[in-house]
Amino acid sequence: MRVNWDPTMNSVAKAEQLGERKSTSQLALQDAAQQFEALFLYQLLTEMRQTIPDSDLLGNRRAEKLFQSLLDQELAENSSKTQSVGLAKIIYEQMSRHVPKDD
Repeated sequence: MRVNWDPTMNSVAKAEQLGERKSTSQLALQDAAQQFEALFLYQLLTEMRQTIPDSDLLGNRRAEKLFQSLLDQELAENSSKTQSVGLAKIIYEQMSRHVPKDD
């Protein structure tokens, strides 16, 4: 089974790509704030998973850890889009004063 996976299309790469833009609009700022919230939630989920002790009951768990990492990334992105924790809103409100309005 072949999986098309592009490692450059993760949340960090998207945030860096937005950071490289010369002109920033309100929409781009809102998208960047949402992606930052997703990145924050991903880091939070990753750190929370590390608190759970590993078990050798099922043997080598490399595939499971890879799946959990990808699952955490998707959960973080979906949570920031649908059930925002409010971090993106706060960032947007703080930074929108410094960005020109969209036309």
